[in-house]
Amino acid sequence: MFVGSMLVLYTFNQSMIFLLGNPEVRKIFHERHLEQNLRWNSRESLSTDAGELKRELLGTMRGTHPDEVMVFTQPLGTLPPGQSNQFPLPAAIGGSHVTLTPADKYFPLISYAVVDIDDTHWDATRLISSDQIVLSLVNQAANERGIEEFLNFRSRMVRQIAPLSLLLAIICAILLTRRVLAPIRRVQNSLHSLDNRDLSVRIPVRGEDNEFRDFIVNLNGMLERLEKGFQQASRFSSDAAHELRTPLTIMQGYTERAINEAVPGSRSQIQLRMISDEIERLTSITHKLLLLAQADAGRLRMDFEVVNVSDLLDEMRSDLALLDPPLDLRGRVEKELIVLTDRALLQQLLNNLFSNAVKYNEADGWIDISAWSEAGHLHVLFSNPSQPIDPAFVSKVFDRFSRADLSHSRQVDGTGLGLSLCREIALANGGSLEFRVLGQTQVVVELCMPLHR
Repeated sequence: MFVGSMLVLYTFNQSMIFLLGNPEVRKIFHERHLEQNLRWNSRESLSTDAGELKRELLGTMRGTHPDEVMVFTQPLGTLPPGQSNQFPLPAAIGGSHVTLTPADKYFPLISYAVVDIDDTHWDATRLISSDQIVLSLVNQAANERGIEEFLNFRSRMVRQIAPLSLLLAIICAILLTRRVLAPIRRVQNSLHSLDNRDLSVRIPVRGEDNEFRDFIVNLNGMLERLEKGFQQASRFSSDAAHELRTPLTIMQGYTERAINEAVPGSRSQIQLRMISDEIERLTSITHKLLLLAQADAGRLRMDFEVVNVSDLLDEMRSDLALLDPPLDLRGRVEKELIVLTDRALLQQLLNNLFSNAVKYNEADGWIDISAWSEAGHLHVLFSNPSQPIDPAFVSKVFDRFSRADLSHSRQVDGTGLGLSLCREIALANGGSLEFRVLGQTQVVVELCMPLHR
């Protein structure tokens, strides 16, 4: 963009020279012509040799050829009375008279006119000195040649100087741009370091201009308010989950005791069993909310130990035979896939993925459970057929309380927290969790995390 701007400016400059150059050069020639007349007028005695005066005029009109200058002299007494405003021309060039332009009030003895001789324009001046009249003519073609020579000279200089000038201009522009954009780059780097676990980053003010200083101060204020709001929300989720666990445990205990005391198979026992299931479901939701709140605050507790993922997956694959109706098992699990992680959290992650693959499967369907190592990372894949899934759901599959069935039907048990928690556990292990839908009817969930060496 900078180079394009330079080229546009250069083109505009050349156009203005072509437009204004000719009149300016003509003006310069005219001024030099008049200056020579003034020097002649300042002398007490002026030579009557026209050839000598022509040589002096040629010296003043630099670059003018001898045939482009003519000088004539005549005695002062030959000027006709009452015709001081007439411009007498020698018989050699026509002998006619040309009406002069109004005399300059500062130099009344010098008159100027434009004369056409053989279809050629000449700038003519008449000087009435102390003892004679001097008529000097300069061909206007010298003006045109002057502007052409000037443009040629300028073009040569531009071709020689322009590359270096352009290079220096580009270097200066880059340095200036880097200096101007330095505060913006620092703001950008600071914002990149922000994540949902650490909002305490603030952008330092280092003597920027007032506009940048105010912008950084306002941005730091916004980050501070955002951090407070996030801490309050995270603290509320964590505190609420903690406070709910105790009463839910007590309710579960009383409900179980009431079930045991009720008449087996009675209506009241069935209702109590339903209540117990809902309490257990609410307890599971509370536990997941607590883990998510800890993950948001960066306080998810990890008791690291060496875990053989192959054994955990083999147990899941063996559990498929206990399902009624059984699902077709696919996939292959490599042996001795070892990771360093929290066993309980990894077990919960794998159980959630396995449970989803079973709950959202089709009748007489299948489950693909595969695991392999690649480039120092563990890859675990769960895949299964399902009902058609809206493509818009894929973009929010890891949002909390987000489910594929928008009506939140209770036909399939779930809260929409499982995949959110799985992703947080994967991130806490330095890994990732990817959700894909193939052809709207096949779900693929892939876990990737570093192997233990």
